[in-house]
Amino acid sequence: MPSPVRLLIAEDHDLMGQGLRSMLESNALTVVGIVRDGGEVAAAVCRHRPDVLLLDLSMPTRSGIDLIPELRTLAPVMRILVVTMHLDALLADTAMRLGAHGFVPKDSGIEELRTAIAAVQGGETYVSSRVSAERPGLANLTPRQLVILRLIGEGTSTETIAKTLGVSIHTVHFHRRNIHHALGLETELDLVRYAVLANLTPKK
Repeated sequence: MPSPVRLLIAEDHDLMGQGLRSMLESNALTVVGIVRDGGEVAAAVCRHRPDVLLLDLSMPTRSGIDLIPELRTLAPVMRILVVTMHLDALLADTAMRLGAHGFVPKDSGIEELRTAIAAVQGGETYVSSRVSAERPGLANLTPRQLVILRLIGEGTSTETIAKTLGVSIHTVHFHRRNIHHALGLETELDLVRYAVLANLTPKK
């Protein structure tokens, strides 16, 4: 019989963490630990050496989004499955680009969670269908639009973006409108939020 998949749960709510443990543990899955503080996740990964990390995004000290690139470097073989209360394609897109292998909402059924664990452990990626269809992501943006999105995420004003790129303010506004449309964003706040998250991607 193959060894059970070793799971580490990073979840700051004790009830949720213990609930996941009780629902998931079986002959095929074993929970090697539960960590409740983002600042302790890296040490727990080194200590327990899990096959799969179930990672919440909202934790004390450090967020899951902040941790993903570090964890990929620290444990490149480990698979990271984000399990979060945020049903947000923006966060899913960002988490996956930072190096997560899967993304499921916390209110997913246990069968979907088991499916996601099996998928990422098997070398695949998994994004819940309730998330993946909401917004098309960054792939639909042109290179110029990606530059503008990065500058927005850095807090650069429209006027400064225009000067930096050597274009008119009208042209920047035009690109901003097209970025809104391409990403399926409704408000200016949505655009700024997306841009800030997009800029969490490590620079090559």
